Amino acid sequence: MENEDLAALLGSAQQVLQLLVSAMEGAVETMQNINSAAVRINSLLDEIEEPLRAVIPFLTKAAK
Repeated sequence: MENEDLAALLGSAQQVLQLLVSAMEGAVETMQNINSAAVRINSLLDEIEEPLRAVIPFLTKAAK
């Protein structure tokens, strides 16, 4: 009976480890996707920031 209990325990531990590895892989993929989105957003902001800074004073004067 003890060998069966040990085998069941090891099987459960293996399943838990597989689930943890799978969850960690998912977390890594999520972080990579977030990083990719952040890079794209930063690039977009780099492109539009300077023109917006040039236009804002004109818009402010026009609004007054």
